[in-house]
Amino acid sequence: MALTGLGLVVYVVFHMLGNLQLFEGPHALNSYAAFLRDMPILLWAARIGLLSMAGLHIGLALQLSIRNYRARPLEYTIHRYRQASIASRTMAISGMALLLFVGFHLLHLTAGVIDPAFADRRDLEGYRDVYGKVVHAFQNPFMVTLYLAGQLGLGLHLSHAIASSVQTMGFEHAALNRLLKSLGPVIGVIVVLGNVAIILAVFLGLVR
Repeated sequence: MALTGLGLVVYVVFHMLGNLQLFEGPHALNSYAAFLRDMPILLWAARIGLLSMAGLHIGLALQLSIRNYRARPLEYTIHRYRQASIASRTMAISGMALLLFVGFHLLHLTAGVIDPAFADRRDLEGYRDVYGKVVHAFQNPFMVTLYLAGQLGLGLHLSHAIASSVQTMGFEHAALNRLLKSLGPVIGVIVVLGNVAIILAVFLGLVR
């Protein structure tokens, strides 16, 4: 579960970096999207790999939850959290919210099922107009609200998941523990801020 989680984290970081090309204008983002589409074998290999990792990650999460419940079928009489953060206590909730958000995102901006207005539109250079699709999407306050809520779930999940995965894999050292524990929140904040910057830049009219 730690390995699949870290693999998905790497994808999320690169996905955010790629999308930040929105700030460079239509040509940068649309040509980047075209570059990915021009390599169908690698693109579909990546998609299948990501779907496999995500499915395995979710399946293992359910399996671990069941084993955890069977180990203690009765709840504690009193709950006293000493070290557990909000992110660690809400991993199941943030994970489910994230799963719903990713499904919505794929149907919305990737497949064009939810809003097909820009699904086949092309820019002046003949590229698929991904830039126009993103700008169109985030001019809608409802979509902005949904995506910002999705970023909250993503940030919470990343905050605990990264540090927990690193610890699970045995990367612990007295001199590095503080750094390793801060790794999750730092990466989570960076990813969320990058994604939120895109959403709000469009909504506020800074990117048109």
